[in-house]
Amino acid sequence: MAIVHHHLIYQAHVGNNELGTDSEKVLEQFLYDLLKEIEMKCLIQAQLKLSHQKAWTGIVGIITSHKAIKFLNDFWKASDVRALFIDREVGKKFKIEEL
Repeated sequence: MAIVHHHLIYQAHVGNNELGTDSEKVLEQFLYDLLKEIEMKCLIQAQLKLSHQKAWTGIVGIITSHKAIKFLNDFWKASDVRALFIDREVGKKFKIEEL
């Protein structure tokens, strides 16, 4: 059985940049809502960190994934979106698909 990885690089101007005083909880819920929306299975619980530059970063480990552009656009009220999918199968050259 081939193992295929799907990577998404997402860049956009966001209209939703005020997350309020409970930013960490909002972002954690966003990651879990994303998992549910695109039928991902969580492998490692969400980890969030506020940098010294007052910017949030977050990651969640997943077992499976699907395309997520609509969900990301809706949550972030995004415009001028650029998305790059990298589909790669272990042991083979990867293919890049721009949207």
